Amino acid sequence: MTKEKVIIDIQYLLMAKTGLNTYIQELLAATAQSNKYEYLIYPNLYQIEKNNFFKHHNKWRHILFHFYTLLWKQLVIPLLILWHRPKAIIFPDFHAPLWSLPCAKIIVFHDAFFWENPQDYNKWWLKYYLWSIIEGLNGESKIISASLATEKKITSLLKPKFIQTIYQSAPQINVAAVAEPYEKLVHQSYFLHVGVLEKRKNLAVLIKGFALFLKEFPDYKLVLVGQKGPAKDLDDYQTLKILVRQLNLDEHVLFTGYASANQLKWFYENAWAYAFPSVHEGFGIPILEAFSYGLPVILSENEATNEIAGTGGLSAQSLDPHAWSTAMKKLINSSNLRNDLIKNGKLRLKEFSKKNFLEGIENYIA
Repeated sequence: MTKEKVIIDIQYLLMAKTGLNTYIQELLAATAQSNKYEYLIYPNLYQIEKNNFFKHHNKWRHILFHFYTLLWKQLVIPLLILWHRPKAIIFPDFHAPLWSLPCAKIIVFHDAFFWENPQDYNKWWLKYYLWSIIEGLNGESKIISASLATEKKITSLLKPKFIQTIYQSAPQINVAAVAEPYEKLVHQSYFLHVGVLEKRKNLAVLIKGFALFLKEFPDYKLVLVGQKGPAKDLDDYQTLKILVRQLNLDEHVLFTGYASANQLKWFYENAWAYAFPSVHEGFGIPILEAFSYGLPVILSENEATNEIAGTGGLSAQSLDPHAWSTAMKKLINSSNLRNDLIKNGKLRLKEFSKKNFLEGIENYIA
């Protein structure tokens, strides 16, 4: 019996480096296990992985990427649909063609940043971007939201006819990979954060809280793994470096920059705990990565990240350094609390399986 076809548009992988990249990779891994539909991947994944042109961000490449995206969504995608006649097409990047299509559009919304933080984007670009997102919802469209918190926000903003939260799966640890040590941290106890150094990550509060924590526990370090923010207005690297210098923390707070997969594995395997102070998140994949490595997680009061962490997370008041210092001390002073968080995190992780991800998607397609 011939299977019905479903197209997955992975064009955004040409630019995506972090969260959206992970989502698309997990989507491909989950749908590869399907016995129900034939999934067609466009553009060709091998060609995308070879092409780094758009991943080297600058103003002109960014503009060129959006022109390319416009042509891809509005011209190429409709032609692919006419050729393959799929039951549905999945857009993991907010955007679908402006036209009604002879199949279901399934569009993934990861957060509501464009509406919540307009100051972070060029005024005229944002106007066009929001217009194209909304217009792409015409026809037979369904929204997948990354979390219940995101679903609530998008429902309030757009009043969509169909919207459902489907949790993405957690990336699996590559057991065979050899962890590559970071020499400055061998035999050191440290709190870990992994992610792009953007302002919304709230890392200044984490650093201030860590400075207070060090007064009682001077042998710990704070490790910030990740690159500078992709845009000047969003980047927080220089501000954070200045703050570390002002607080005399140069020996205690380490900026590692980009880490390879093997280095990242070592950072997770050897951390004491994971700190996730971000105030604007739609999901929070590093939480699940931390759970995978058996780490307790301290996180801000962000609704989405607390939803994902469940009872595996210890929440701290987002903008209060004293609250972060207190949370760190609790983990040091109570082995029972730490062990409970680790146990709860591992249990919570089971909810984010590829099987559950695939079932959620295919039930929604049907």
